[in-house]
Amino acid sequence: MKRLLVLLVLLAAGVAAAALAVPTNAATVNGATISQQQLNTDVTAIAASPYYQCYANSLAYLQSGGTAELPPVDGAGQGELGAGQHPTATTEFVASYLDTAIAHLVIMQLAEDRGVVATPEQVSAAHGAYSQQITSVMEEMQQTGEAENPSFTCGGGLSGPEVLSTLPSSFVDDQVQFLATVDVLQEDLSGVGSSDAALQAYYDRHRSEFDTVCITAALYASESDATAALAQAQTTPFAQVASQATEGGPQGCDVLADFAERLGLPTSFKLDQLATGTVSFPVALSDGEYLLLQITSRTPTPYAKAEPYVVDAVLQAGAAPAQRVIEAAERRAEVSVDPRYGVWVPVRAQVLVPFTPAPSDVPNAAANTASY
Repeated sequence: MKRLLVLLVLLAAGVAAAALAVPTNAATVNGATISQQQLNTDVTAIAASPYYQCYANSLAYLQSGGTAELPPVDGAGQGELGAGQHPTATTEFVASYLDTAIAHLVIMQLAEDRGVVATPEQVSAAHGAYSQQITSVMEEMQQTGEAENPSFTCGGGLSGPEVLSTLPSSFVDDQVQFLATVDVLQEDLSGVGSSDAALQAYYDRHRSEFDTVCITAALYASESDATAALAQAQTTPFAQVASQATEGGPQGCDVLADFAERLGLPTSFKLDQLATGTVSFPVALSDGEYLLLQITSRTPTPYAKAEPYVVDAVLQAGAAPAQRVIEAAERRAEVSVDPRYGVWVPVRAQVLVPFTPAPSDVPNAAANTASY
């Protein structure tokens, strides 16, 4: 976590009074600009949405394994604005958000350089995926030790539509357009592409990976229990063995990839390579429990049903190459940042908050003065 400074910056609601005193641009990236107005508008949108802050905090918490959350948004300044307005934001949060905005702009420039453009259909799909992602993050957060922490859950039960409804449509549209572009860029860097023809060709080359399977599973608390059950299954039908487990039995039928995700299988276990009728060796899960699995039937899946899983597989194939290309592009980028927000460090591709800013770089220095 970066060191939190108490220095504050004016947001959109206070820009008019200081418009002649601040630079037009918050940052430039390879000649393109992130305007002061856009930064202020975005940060104000986030500051006005506690639900979005809870989602962003939850996402940071989950992605970091419970070691991080976002810097607080609201600053300490006392403003003359009405209820729900936010005259100040912490320098650390604004630097963090500007850092994200710079990364987004670099990625959009990469996509433009490669001639990658998301179609309206892909943008629409990205909107639905974004909403579902928020719902999934909030549901997952409810299963952690921070489920009662209002900074993460806002009381619990938040859904994607609820969170997005608290944000300006322009903010949501920008987020969705970015996510759609990232997807098609990732598909492009996978070597497959994002066109219907490219995805169909990938499916044709990997048909068996998208088969529909019916599965019986059994869950055990220890590896020794799972090993003993596997030995029993050599002479007893596995359905009978599974019925004696704490949790076990038929799991229904679905596409292979969906089962792998639903059961929480590690990437090292290749479910598609398990022969029909064969009981697997004990599969270690992340929570310390063990699974035994048996595919009881397997049939080809039509492309129309398999398409979402094909897209996911292509995105996975492009994840590592995309990460390398994006990181290299960020380090090479020519970036300048208004000093009131921080300093761009190319080797880290990050905006760092200045520890000792000049007084002229603090737009609202009076906000740092304690009032009692």
